[in-house]
Amino acid sequence: MKNTALKKVPTIASFAWLGYWLIGVLMFSNTQQPQAAAWAATINVGMQAIIVYSNTLVLIPSFLEKRRYILYGLLCFGMLVLLSKLQLTLVPADVKMILKRNIQYPRAFQFARIYLLFMVVLIISTAWKFAVDRFNALQTQNEMARKQLESELQFLKNQINPHFLFNTLNNIYTLAYLKEDNAAPMIMKLSELLRYMLYQCRAQWVPLPDEVVFLRNILEMQKLKSEVYGRQTTFEVTGVRSGQLIAPLLLLTFLENSFKHSDLDMNPHGHISVSLQVDDRNRLSFLCINTKNAAISAESELGGIGLANVKKRLELTYPGRHTLEVTDNTRTFEIRLTVSL
Repeated sequence: MKNTALKKVPTIASFAWLGYWLIGVLMFSNTQQPQAAAWAATINVGMQAIIVYSNTLVLIPSFLEKRRYILYGLLCFGMLVLLSKLQLTLVPADVKMILKRNIQYPRAFQFARIYLLFMVVLIISTAWKFAVDRFNALQTQNEMARKQLESELQFLKNQINPHFLFNTLNNIYTLAYLKEDNAAPMIMKLSELLRYMLYQCRAQWVPLPDEVVFLRNILEMQKLKSEVYGRQTTFEVTGVRSGQLIAPLLLLTFLENSFKHSDLDMNPHGHISVSLQVDDRNRLSFLCINTKNAAISAESELGGIGLANVKKRLELTYPGRHTLEVTDNTRTFEIRLTVSL
């Protein structure tokens, strides 16, 4: 990754180098005067900084990451030898007091010690570079996955709205054609529902109480279609309270299809029963049961844009946190959904 913290040298890195320099000053002060100790620490830390940034900004990207291993190794070796000799020239050799005698280590020993220190710095900077690059790569990967997920969810929600609008407009057209008085109230209900879908459902999560109100409005709008729907439709809600969140429009498809594929217009004993419960563990249980019209296969219809859409949204929004059961009985069609909110 090009835009890493290595190129901009963030403030925290500047303070880290400053702290490292102060430690160096204290260490050199044991054998040298304060001015000489500050000079020695400056040279020592400066050389190490050259190694770190030369390695992470030039050598690794240009050679090691391009698998030019031999050239990378030779350049690192040459850089360490050059900087070790330069430090040995700029900083006087250490003098130790042993048995009241000034002992100066051999120049070769001084060089080897500096070279080994610089080698450790090179190895640490290489490991740090790869760790930072790995972290940035994971961040980029997660961001791309998040954007892809948002795009998929938006696409699925965009599929829901036209489908819902198409079915509702068909109902309103029928009422208007028959000159029913309920056509105007249904248009008002539709306006409220669309306002919710267009403005409140843009977020990834919506308050569960608002979603329940939305489902109730759909039921009320359907009841305007016929008195039969008012008598043979039930909707029970328990355990819903403020603070609970849910993916918007997640239950709309189930409710829509229960009306579309029920036999309420022909069966005096038909029914649509919907219940929504939230328990103490914040687990939502949704159950939708409707008697079905034998002439229409609810399962095949749901297998199109309906059930496939909901299944995909559940996988993206509640991975490993939901169960969905679809049961096509002889006379009824059941949807059971459990979601951990």
